[in-house]
Amino acid sequence: MENIDSFRIVLDSETADLSTLASGDFTYNVKLQARRTNYTKYILYVDTFNVSLKGLTTETVSVKLNIGQYNSYNSRTKANNQVVATVFNPNIASARTVDLALNYDGTNKPYVITTLPNDLNVKLVNIDDTAINFTNADNFWSLSLRIEAFYD
Repeated sequence: MENIDSFRIVLDSETADLSTLASGDFTYNVKLQARRTNYTKYILYVDTFNVSLKGLTTETVSVKLNIGQYNSYNSRTKANNQVVATVFNPNIASARTVDLALNYDGTNKPYVITTLPNDLNVKLVNIDDTAINFTNADNFWSLSLRIEAFYD
């Protein structure tokens, strides 16, 4: 019978260990406690992703992680998929006063990954894989991840 350790990782745009706001690139040193050495499988879930686009007219936001997904393919990269969430903006007018935030809930969508991360790189891009500029203080995001690590 398999046993499971669950790890929760909560990240946001304001607390990255290293960030390049102009290219939507954020890096975090992940310090997960009580890791075992005998895990046999890892499942990643994107529980929630929230992004405020108050100052942007971005039509899409894709979340890319530097975690390899087992048996995956992405037509843009012609290789392993790194996209874990995509949200589409229903209101892109620059003078809007509503629909400033986009939300993603994927608690039941598993991604099989190859390892527990020591560091995570989060890159936010549009559907054309162009970086989203977050230098405007009105634009920010949060991401809640869950990893289930299986062992005998």
